[in-house]
Amino acid sequence: MTPPKVDGRHRGRSFVVTGAGSGIGEATALRLCAEGAAVTLADIRPSLADAVAARLTAAGGQAQALACDVSDEASVADLVAAAVRRFGPPDGFYANAGTAASGWIHETALQDWQRVLAVNLTGAFLCAKHVLPHFLERGSGVFLTTGSIAALVVGAGGSAASYAASKGGLLQLTRQIAVDYGALGVRAVCICPGAVTTNLGRHAAEDRERQVTPAGEKLPRPKHWTPVPRAATPDEIAAAASFLFSDEASFITGNAFLVDGGLTSV
Repeated sequence: MTPPKVDGRHRGRSFVVTGAGSGIGEATALRLCAEGAAVTLADIRPSLADAVAARLTAAGGQAQALACDVSDEASVADLVAAAVRRFGPPDGFYANAGTAASGWIHETALQDWQRVLAVNLTGAFLCAKHVLPHFLERGSGVFLTTGSIAALVVGAGGSAASYAASKGGLLQLTRQIAVDYGALGVRAVCICPGAVTTNLGRHAAEDRERQVTPAGEKLPRPKHWTPVPRAATPDEIAAAASFLFSDEASFITGNAFLVDGGLTSV
């Protein structure tokens, strides 16, 4: 991944990115650092975050990698505290960590349902809970989440209720943050990609090894037609995140920022 550099856009700023060991999180960390920011990279797979941070520091950037399970409050609290100790109160936080699962609702084990919501929805809540006091103290801050078009439409394949419900809830959580804290200098935006060429599928498959819900068969429906006939790259989502973190996006908050190649328009 070699994102274009926008000189100085984020010079002197610091950010925290969860799920930063691969995919969208990795691309965003690379871009923010290339634009002058100090970045704390967090991932439940610490070796992945360590590798990305090593690349950044070798190139002269400021970065640190930390292990974090966003579904665990103590782990999130430790992440935010470590970011503040190293780079000061963050200017922005990207709650990007996520997982996915499949299965028909009538066959879904409660523990599997709860795990997806714990990572995708509760994880973002915990990140917001622990970073917002620092935003309020400084009188500014941007909180981004990685949602999905699944927050707005149900995929043609079906059998992904836990994922769709978690992303729908995440969009509303992001809007609530924007409404509650907007007058206090905080912006919040939910980036909603369509298909993206990331490692989420592989990592979700690894997560499924501990799940008991049988994978649901796909519904016999045609695939959605996308005006831009391809999947997005992680760099394209990272470009959106960098823009939303910047002063150029100072009047954008409380919405679903679609990066879907036009899929939801048809």
